[in-house]
This record gives sequence, structure tokens and C-alpha cells, in this order.
Amino acid sequence: MNQYTVMGLGWALSVLTGCASLTTDKMQPIKVEAFDAQGNSIKGAKCALQNSAGTFYSETPNMAYVRKAAGALVVTCTEPKAEAIADGVLTSRVGGAVFGNILFGGGIGAIVDTASGVAYNYPEWVQLMVNQTFYFDRKHHTDGQPTPAYIQDESGQKILVSDRQAFLRPLPVKEVTEVAGGAEKAPLQPKP
Repeated sequence: MNQYTVMGLGWALSVLTGCASLTTDKMQPIKVEAFDAQGNSIKGAKCALQNSAGTFYSETPNMAYVRKAAGALVVTCTEPKAEAIADGVLTSRVGGAVFGNILFGGGIGAIVDTASGVAYNYPEWVQLMVNQTFYFDRKHHTDGQPTPAYIQDESGQKILVSDRQAFLRPLPVKEVTEVAGGAEKAPLQPKP
């Protein structure tokens, strides 16, 4: 066997194993945080993260390690001192390494990596709120930032929760004032 044959076999082997499976891990860390209705961080909430590859466990605000998969990752966190639950649904997306497979390997590696789930990535940082189900999509991921959350309305439309703190604030308090002379009350007016 000559030198070029050995090099050719080595190249073919690397293409068949898939680029993403060589450069990325099958497991992915995800930072999970949970907040109460007032916006306070909940420490020690027990979280179960489930996808087609299995169920994984963690506590807030720690990292959870999950096996990558093509389907959604459902996160359920239970508050330690109450029965309040915070839910999240994370959508995975194909990572960039799979495109290298298509470009350099003719697609065989891409098939291997998508079938094994290695080609997919979930959002890396999610913030949940008790008594809410938030939706997160990897396509909205930014390194070092929490992934933007969405809520789903009655019609199934997803609405961006652009300012989590604004979402957590209570509705404006309404005050009742008495009309001059006494007994009648003015209509409710929002406080300025």
C-alpha cells in the first residue's frame, strides 16, 4: 500500500464518521434559571429535562447536561418550598458543523450526525418563571445571553417576552378617590 492510498483511506474514514461528531460532543450544557412571580431567582428548584434521548436532572441555577437530539427538550422545574412549576420548551437547530459535512464529505457525515443527534444544538441559557410555559428557540441564541422567551396565546401564536422584568411586574394599581362632598366614589383611575 502506498502513501497516497493510506492518506485516501484516512480521509474517507473521517468523512464517513461525520465532521460534527468529531468536533462536537453528544452532550450539551444548558444553564437553567427559574424565577418566582415577583422576579426573584429561585435557588434549588428541581428540574427534569426530557427529549427523545432521555431524561436529565439538575437544580437551578446550575448547568444541566443533556444529550443532543432533533426534537424538542421539555424542561419542568419544581420550586423547592411549594408546588409551583416553571415549564419551558426548547427547540433545537442544526449546528454549523453539519454544513461542513455536506461541503467536504458529500453529505454522508451529515446523515450520520443528524441521525445521532450530534448535529443539533439547544439554546444554552434559559430563564423560566413559575406558573408559565415559555418557549425558546436555538435560532434566537446569542453567546453569553439568556435566550429570548416566548409565550403562546390562545390561538397558538407565539409572542416574544422581550422584557422579562416588565412581564413580571404586576398590573398598575388602581385607586379609588372620593368625590367632593362625600358619599360617591369616582371611577377607578390608574396611578400615574
